[in-house]
Amino acid sequence: MHDLGLAVVHHVLVFGLAIMLAMELAYLRADPVPVTRLAKLDGGYGGVAVLVLIVGVVRVVWGAKGWVAYEGNPWFWAKIATFTAIGLISILPTMRFIRWSRALKADAGFRPPAAEVAKAAMWVRLEVLLLFPLVGFAAAMARY
Repeated sequence: MHDLGLAVVHHVLVFGLAIMLAMELAYLRADPVPVTRLAKLDGGYGGVAVLVLIVGVVRVVWGAKGWVAYEGNPWFWAKIATFTAIGLISILPTMRFIRWSRALKADAGFRPPAAEVAKAAMWVRLEVLLLFPLVGFAAAMARY
């Protein structure tokens, strides 16, 4: 039952990440971009990503299969690499959102430049695209 609970929490958190990325893209399409909401959402996204990582580590170490089942599984490592890539890519839009949020505090009329919004949206779309192989690697990992 312990393992099932961990799996459910892990999956719900990952679905939450996907939803948060979709919301970020929606905010980036809005005119004007709701900078404050976007920055808060992105902070939540980072927090949920950390929770995904923590629950994932707990599953690997104390779950039913244990570390031995994962250490030699190439799909596990592909999943970890993809999750890491998503995390690293997410730094780029996060830095913009922080910069925009600071600019908005300094000038209530601030609007992010369209080119910067497009660039941030491109990075967030890449994060979304990488969720597909991540889920594929997770499915392959479970069957290895």
